[in-house]
Amino acid sequence: MLKLELMRIFLISLLLIFPIFVSQATDSYAATTVKGEARVYRDEGYRLQSMGDLKGALAYYQKAVQMDPYYAEARNDLGVVYEALGEDDQALREYEEVIKIDPNYLAAYTNLAFLYEKKGDVKNATEYWKKRYLLGQAGDYWWEVSRQHLLKLGTYPEVRKEMLEERAARLSREFIYKREQERLRLVEEAKLHFDIGSRALKQGDAEVAVAEFRTVLSLDPPDEELKKQAGRLYQEAERLYLRKKAYSDTKSALEFIAKDDYLSAGEKLKDALDSVFRVAQ
Repeated sequence: MLKLELMRIFLISLLLIFPIFVSQATDSYAATTVKGEARVYRDEGYRLQSMGDLKGALAYYQKAVQMDPYYAEARNDLGVVYEALGEDDQALREYEEVIKIDPNYLAAYTNLAFLYEKKGDVKNATEYWKKRYLLGQAGDYWWEVSRQHLLKLGTYPEVRKEMLEERAARLSREFIYKREQERLRLVEEAKLHFDIGSRALKQGDAEVAVAEFRTVLSLDPPDEELKKQAGRLYQEAERLYLRKKAYSDTKSALEFIAKDDYLSAGEKLKDALDSVFRVAQ
């Protein structure tokens, strides 16, 4: 008996709940079908609009909106066609309705801003360009368009301030970049002369080594270690150069003495002694 009673309660519950499920499923199917038909109408409207048939497009967009009153894209398209047909007030109503349906539908803000600007309504044009600007992403096309229009209207000083700050930051970045490039160029050039001087010093060519290390120091590269090494090797190369010069001048003086050219010999000995004194220092 208990089992029969439980079965009876289950069947009664099922009969009560089933119509609700059927109703919900039917409503969901109907809503899906309506939205699907609205999209078909919108697609046909867009096709006719692309062909230049504005009145035909208008009829299909109207059907799409009648089928789905919350179809933001179709309402925006409807506004565009109304505007193209010269019915600006009706276009404004459609664009404003789009924003009510979807506050993040950015194209409607752009259309409203353009339309108010065309009508000479600077206040409303500024308001919608400002909204489009604030809702956009820095760098995208319509964000930049909204910024340029706000600058042209001159009614949203924050944009000008932002652009001035952005320009200052860009110039600062460019200056830092150029300075870094110059620093790298100096370092590379100094390293090149340093390498040539080092090779010349190893090969005993003191004159070339002195000239190269002197060039490194005159460039004053922003590399303290490089300058320190160049200074040390410059002194070493200069001592070697002076020793060789003292030896060469002394040899020339002796050759002049052998030729009884004492005046020339004296000049060479003087040069040799000058080199010796400089090495000693």
